[in-house]
Amino acid sequence: DLLSQLSAADPATILDNVPLIEGLEKTKETSKEIAVQVKKAQTTEVEINTSRELYRPVAAEGSMLFFLIIQLCFIEHMYQYSLESFVSFLYKAIDRTEATEDLQERSNRLISMIRMTIFRWVNRGLFEEHKLIF
Repeated sequence: DLLSQLSAADPATILDNVPLIEGLEKTKETSKEIAVQVKKAQTTEVEINTSRELYRPVAAEGSMLFFLIIQLCFIEHMYQYSLESFVSFLYKAIDRTEATEDLQERSNRLISMIRMTIFRWVNRGLFEEHKLIF
């Protein structure tokens, strides 16, 4: 609507068209607000990417542990572990991990707690003869 008013306006009297000028001012303000929000979104994206990269070793550790325990069924068919159970113990480990402001330290603590929690969970269900393997 604003563009059609602008194209239809007479160049000699364009400055007298108050609704058109007000519409252009509002568009200019909206553009500035959007630019500020885009800048904020870019900053947030950088922060999220940085945090994600710091937690990548935790994800790799969790993945490695899950694929390790599902391989236990080759030793004894009784050792069957579901992803759902694994995730529930993973969440327990995350909840038990002591909070810290330093993300690198948090990542290290998470890895340690996840290892210990999963170890205890799996070790509890192993036969005595297989405990040395795990």
